[in-house]
Amino acid sequence: MKSLIKNKTLKSSISLILVLFLCFFSNIVEAKEKLTEKDILDLKEEAFALYSTNNKEEALRLLDEIPQNYRNDDIFVIAGNIFEDMNENSVAIENFNKAISTNPKSYKAYYNIGCILLKKKSYKLAEENFKLSIKHNGDFAYGHYNLASCYIAQNDYKKAKRHLIKAINLKPDDENFYINLAYCYKMLDNKKAAQKILDSLNKVKS
Repeated sequence: MKSLIKNKTLKSSISLILVLFLCFFSNIVEAKEKLTEKDILDLKEEAFALYSTNNKEEALRLLDEIPQNYRNDDIFVIAGNIFEDMNENSVAIENFNKAISTNPKSYKAYYNIGCILLKKKSYKLAEENFKLSIKHNGDFAYGHYNLASCYIAQNDYKKAKRHLIKAINLKPDDENFYINLAYCYKMLDNKKAAQKILDSLNKVKS
């Protein structure tokens, strides 16, 4: 009889612990759901600051505090960038696609997918994503630059030249744009134009 009473007491204690745990968990979920726009912005900015200083795991932990229904495309893009840096490309692309689902005009998401595909030498697919990136933000210099990189990889130097010139007009201080443009001129058998660009770069350096 005593053992039966002990059994019931033990079961009651376990039940009480489970109830307390569920209450605690539901309070956490409820607290997350009550985040204000300022809370979301603060978490996003703090996560981005941590990511910028290479604290990737801590940045992901902060982003994970934001409920799914509160996450905008920027948050998914930051998460995608972190996973890409950690060489988890499939998870990165999953986050970039979530960014696009949240905002179909998320040019950064298309751009980052393009970058992953470019590294994999999937030039046609990368090209499509870079085109979508600049479709939604025609003033994005690096979208034009990496689209040009796709064309260079496919030996289409005329198209590459056009996008490199566009990139330079948008961001004239990036040396890589000029180097690749000089290469395009060289491959298009315009060595004079190529040399002129390289000479101008050397003057700036000196």
